[in-house]
Amino acid sequence: MRFSVSCLIVFFYLLTGFQSIEAKEAQVVKISCFPAKKYGDKSFVVTAKSSSKLPVSIFVNGPVSVDKRGGITIKGAGKMHVFAVQMGNDQFMPAKPEMVTVDIAKTSLIIRADDKKINEGGKPPDFTVTYKGFVNGESVKNLTKPAVSKIVETGKGKRKKHKIVPSGSESNNYSFKYVSGDLDIIRKKRSFFRLN
Repeated sequence: MRFSVSCLIVFFYLLTGFQSIEAKEAQVVKISCFPAKKYGDKSFVVTAKSSSKLPVSIFVNGPVSVDKRGGITIKGAGKMHVFAVQMGNDQFMPAKPEMVTVDIAKTSLIIRADDKKINEGGKPPDFTVTYKGFVNGESVKNLTKPAVSKIVETGKGKRKKHKIVPSGSESNNYSFKYVSGDLDIIRKKRSFFRLN
């Protein structure tokens, strides 16, 4: 369930204002700590307790969803806000909502340029890349922009090498590590003639 921060605060103060004329006990809520998260992590449960021992409701905002048991499913990378709310009863006043903000990190995707061979003077091959690290059954189709490759020359003379360098991928949920490939140019055999 998504819940606006401003709506939650306004609702809380309206409710406490209506009930302030009654003598009730105060209570506080606390969200239990949980480790850092990244896109692709499994669903997890957030728990919260109130000093009154009354049940606490969990609400979320951001690229996540929550079920009735407090199970949170990550839908993307970004900021996740978790709210704990306890509305009180005949004995206790509503607790001030507790909020925790967590950054859901992008997951790392390795993009490796495939090695290629070409005959000297021949037509350049089609460059391809291999992706490693997709989560949730995703593929290159889930990227905002796939990688492209270009040839980069390194060294000089006999030490000159041709690298296939990938770059340019974009995604809201993935960060990228690029690994270059090699372009092997097969030299033509030279013919030599002996003069008598």
